Amino acid sequence: MISLVNDNILESMNHFLFIFNVSQMTDVQNVLYIKEWMSKEPHLPSDLDDVVITKFLHSCYGSLEKTKKCIDNFCSTRSRLSEIYTLRDPLSPNVQTALSLMVGGTYVCGNTEVIINKFDDATLERFSFFDMLKALCMTMDYWIQYQPYLLDEHLLVVDMTNITMKIIPKLNIMYLRDFIVFLLQGVPVRVKRIVAVNAPSFYDKIYAFIKPVLPAEVCDIIHFYTDYKSLHKIVDKKHLPIEYGGEGQSIYEQNQEWIQNLEKNRQMFLNDDMWKADMKKKMKSSAQDNTMNGSFRTLHID
Repeated sequence: MISLVNDNILESMNHFLFIFNVSQMTDVQNVLYIKEWMSKEPHLPSDLDDVVITKFLHSCYGSLEKTKKCIDNFCSTRSRLSEIYTLRDPLSPNVQTALSLMVGGTYVCGNTEVIINKFDDATLERFSFFDMLKALCMTMDYWIQYQPYLLDEHLLVVDMTNITMKIIPKLNIMYLRDFIVFLLQGVPVRVKRIVAVNAPSFYDKIYAFIKPVLPAEVCDIIHFYTDYKSLHKIVDKKHLPIEYGGEGQSIYEQNQEWIQNLEKNRQMFLNDDMWKADMKKKMKSSAQDNTMNGSFRTLHID
């Protein structure tokens, strides 16, 4: 497993190695093509660098048309989901609380990156729907910009240990629907499967509130397991964190590294316009094509 960086020197080295490796994997002309296309789209931002664009190209298997749609969706949705893409100071009390409670880590197993998240408050008293999504998106932005490798697929793992029926009235179901689709449709990832582990006996009742509003393509890749050991049938357990029977870095230790890196890159998150489309400049036809409130026929799950 590759641990998160802890200092500027190692971070810069990893970033350099990533860019070097990318040059061997991706046609530079494709990056230039996407940059030129973005420059001609008045609503799209100019702050996506070559590294970020390359990750989009990789997630779309080099398809220029799919990459354009993905980037447009990514930038436009960030503008629409203002509740989680504004006021993101890593040092603010509400964000600090959310970051400490939304425990997460990433673990590499061959060509698969396992991304694990767990809400770490059994009482759910400190659960704030928008703050939790905000914390998740902040770590995701750091991951997009700085995680130094490209892999074939991603396995998303949600630990339901502390999830009870008390969470239902705290959720905004339609917003959650849009957010899940955004993760799969507008973020540079290759999601093959979403796995919920340590699911309670009544997980089907909780899922029943969400499933009706999810596209069928999303439901098809969601799987529930009542323990974490079922993960061992999917990936080699030695690559998992020690909390899940593996030999990898503790998810709590890694989560602290994430928080430290977000704080170190505070200026990045103080910019509320980062990677956002200017929706006032977006052409009406384009807005209709990319709206998240309409048909999901364009959703592609690998």
